[in-house]
Amino acid sequence: MPEGKFCNKKPVNTEEDLKSLLADKGGKQYYMEMAELEVDVQKLQDALRRTCASRTLTWLEICARCGMCAESCFFYRISNRDPEQVPAFKIQSTLGEIVRRKGNVDNAFMRRAMEYAWARCTCCNRCGMFCPNGIDTGVMFSYLRGLLYAQGFVPWELKIGAGMHRVYRAQMDVTSEDWLETCEWMVEENSETWPGLDIPVDRQDADIMYTLNAREPKHYPEDVAEAAILFHLAGENWTVPSEGWEQTSLAMFAGDWEACKLSVENVYAAIERLRPKRVIGTECGHAHRATVVEGPYWAGRPDGKPPTEYIHYVEWVAEALRTGKLKIDPDKKIKEKVTLQDSCNYVRNHGLAKYTREIMSYIVEEGCFVEMTPNREYNYCCGGGGGFNGIGLFRAQRNQALKAKRDQIAATKASLVIAPCHNCWDAIRDLEEEYRLGIRWTFLKPLLISMVIVPEHLAG
Repeated sequence: MPEGKFCNKKPVNTEEDLKSLLADKGGKQYYMEMAELEVDVQKLQDALRRTCASRTLTWLEICARCGMCAESCFFYRISNRDPEQVPAFKIQSTLGEIVRRKGNVDNAFMRRAMEYAWARCTCCNRCGMFCPNGIDTGVMFSYLRGLLYAQGFVPWELKIGAGMHRVYRAQMDVTSEDWLETCEWMVEENSETWPGLDIPVDRQDADIMYTLNAREPKHYPEDVAEAAILFHLAGENWTVPSEGWEQTSLAMFAGDWEACKLSVENVYAAIERLRPKRVIGTECGHAHRATVVEGPYWAGRPDGKPPTEYIHYVEWVAEALRTGKLKIDPDKKIKEKVTLQDSCNYVRNHGLAKYTREIMSYIVEEGCFVEMTPNREYNYCCGGGGGFNGIGLFRAQRNQALKAKRDQIAATKASLVIAPCHNCWDAIRDLEEEYRLGIRWTFLKPLLISMVIVPEHLAG
């Protein structure tokens, strides 16, 4: 079967097609069709000729199969050191084989490659730090995902996620009207407690433009309110855009590079329209990677940078505490044992660990902060990154993958985990539900609001 009704090589571009795919609960028909989906060998060969760059070919060629990357991979460590979980084996037996066979692969091969690409690698890029030849297997797995997506071999949820970005420019079906109504609702809900609270929309030339994860207005509107409250308390001149407010990219997890470009250009258009001095993104790792690290290249920006300075939320919080825009009540500092989750996408891939440690020095009582081992850029993935959290087909593998983070947290004996990243927050929530460590987990925003000193003129 060359093309199925749901599982096919066409991206989801219309709301009608998106709703139709969503109605196939759990992707039951989708995966049945996938089992018979034909590989378009000519299309795959053309893609390899056009996009398989010399760096990737060189990495595949010079890999010495030395195994130095093995211990770096949390999948390898939690699977009794299964040699088939060694990063070099995983990429050589999938992408390497596609290249060596010049695209002459079949359905069974592609379905196996799909499992490796989404259930045996989260593209956390940790292995790249240990390769003596500088090979980054995570980057190659991202490339492999793109090849698989173009052939229709992508998990159901991520085909939907990429479609959401194409249709709504958001990872969920949040329209501009939904977004603006949420802003109004959150102001109304909190104005009595926080006099003068506002969420300014489309204010030009503001000091800050704030961008979000669509899960916040969709499922966690209190997060939108908390961001507004903290900007209010800090006295910031800020705004949110009516269009281009969503900075995440499930399309990046899916390997839909065209949708990635559409999404990030939507954010950049808002920046150019509103002309903020800088942009601050919410507590989300992959959103930062999509808009700040990878996004400029998807958008074809020659300098490799967004249109203006674009920072992660932890950078703003550290600055606000350092400059006194936010002041912490010493009596309200965290006095229990607490640890910190380092997000792969803005710590390992953008070096922001120093800012989160600076924040800990302000909000945690001395002696109560305990580092995970390893930590900072060497920390392990939460176990649910790269889209892994949301793929029902691979839920058993995801739950197994959570063991590395479970053991890290348990070793700290912390009762509270601070996780300034949506994927990490979700994974740690699911980890607690699965393994019952007796921990709590939190973003930064509610913690800060619970301990910040409120200026008299802003007190309710």
